[in-house]
Amino acid sequence: MLIEVHEERLLVISDLHLGNPFSLATTRLRSFLDYARSEGFSLCINGDGLEILQASFTALASHSLDILVQMQRVSEGGGNVYYVVGNHDITLEHLLNTWLREHLSPFLNVRSGDQRIRVEHGHLYDPFFVHYPRLYQAVTMAAGPLLHLYPDVYYLWSRYQGWKQKVREQRQSDDAEQGSTFYQAAEMLLARGFDTVIFGHTHDPEVASLERGGTYVNSGNWMRSTTFVEIVGGEVTLKRWDKDRALLVERAPRLLPGG
Repeated sequence: MLIEVHEERLLVISDLHLGNPFSLATTRLRSFLDYARSEGFSLCINGDGLEILQASFTALASHSLDILVQMQRVSEGGGNVYYVVGNHDITLEHLLNTWLREHLSPFLNVRSGDQRIRVEHGHLYDPFFVHYPRLYQAVTMAAGPLLHLYPDVYYLWSRYQGWKQKVREQRQSDDAEQGSTFYQAAEMLLARGFDTVIFGHTHDPEVASLERGGTYVNSGNWMRSTTFVEIVGGEVTLKRWDKDRALLVERAPRLLPGG
């Protein structure tokens, strides 16, 4: 198992949910993976690449096999393919370990240029998942039918979580620690010597300069979107894949108080 790697050119994507009938990743990823191979990038799937909680085995197999073959071609082209386990695919850990061998990990510490970058799915910092894991799994499985009504239900959930955090912050005193639990987790990791922390899980792409120094980036998702993180020589950029080309995400970094 590799958790410490050196990569000068690395693409990070998360939350593909391959196998979920409402994931658009199956069709959108092909050209992106060709781009990764042709441009000499390594690739990191930052959790929830495969869907196990809301997909049948048949759907999982039919939606993922072609993409897995393309990922293998990235490796054959000279790049590395890393897989960081998330909460929707953790039960497939043994299968993924057979395919990826030592490149499967719970997190990835990346050295690029003179920067240290932590890549982690982020579900371990989700209070709902941590405190009520069985309920979380039950709600996630029950939410499957809701996707028939509104495929972007994950986005609504992340916005709801953000609203709850704002309410919490308003109730705190002025000198209390501010920011979401994900910001707080990122600051904890930054204090260990990292310059940037990259999470997935929330499906909400974001760049934030944190109060104690360092940067938090969320890679977003490929279930309904196409955002990814590009790392080149230590420079970390949030981008969007659009019709066979990479574009900067049209969103200025969020500057938190004191950042």
